[in-house]
Amino acid sequence: GQRGYRVSLVEARRELGGRVALEAELPGLSEWRRVIDWRLTQIRKMPNVTIYPGSPMSAAEILETGIRHVILATGARWRRDGIGREHWKPIPGHDLACVFTPDDLMVGKLPAGRVILFDDDHYYLGGVLAELLAGAGCQVTLVTPQALVSAWTIYTLEQERIEKRLVKLGVRLIKQHRLAAIHSGAVELATTVSGERLDLPCEAVVLVTERLPQDEVYLGLKATADGGALASLRLIGDAEAPGIIAQ
Repeated sequence: GQRGYRVSLVEARRELGGRVALEAELPGLSEWRRVIDWRLTQIRKMPNVTIYPGSPMSAAEILETGIRHVILATGARWRRDGIGREHWKPIPGHDLACVFTPDDLMVGKLPAGRVILFDDDHYYLGGVLAELLAGAGCQVTLVTPQALVSAWTIYTLEQERIEKRLVKLGVRLIKQHRLAAIHSGAVELATTVSGERLDLPCEAVVLVTERLPQDEVYLGLKATADGGALASLRLIGDAEAPGIIAQ
């Protein structure tokens, strides 16, 4: 917009902001709304940028617009199979109905009762979701393969505060364990030190492991773009490579 292009900003949801809008609704993250508010303020100053909220588009619909330059920011979704740093293969039982992902929780689909949250992300989200579940009345156990809860946050000086907050909320913390298998009514853990097994009863499991780019529309357009139907096609943000919001 600043360079003088006529831009159509097409948003699939009714509210702009994507991932930031969802995560800003989680405990302690409301200040992140400023990221959206500032950018929308700048966009609305530009008469050459038009916003179309609530308008999901397929590859075919994008081509029908006749616009020759397309940039896709379709985001990423959390994996449901448990693959991540600790697991290179799907966790047995990941396809059970009792298994949830962060995407489920962020749209209000919450489990009840005893919940095992397996955090193989090690940044802020595992602890934040544990707090969300505890606030909803769940009995939460956070399991991590690391020696610290939310281990990566030692670099942002938040780790100690996060752990104290979870303990205060009554969240049980089990460190240096991986999720070996999920069963109906229980999970099987294995210590990362000796491999010793531990069974824990639960009603639900939340997997916070890895994200996959949502690049289906991009792949649908790419062959057409290579044939000359588009002058340029770009994939950006989490749809290109899932990262942190600061990136």
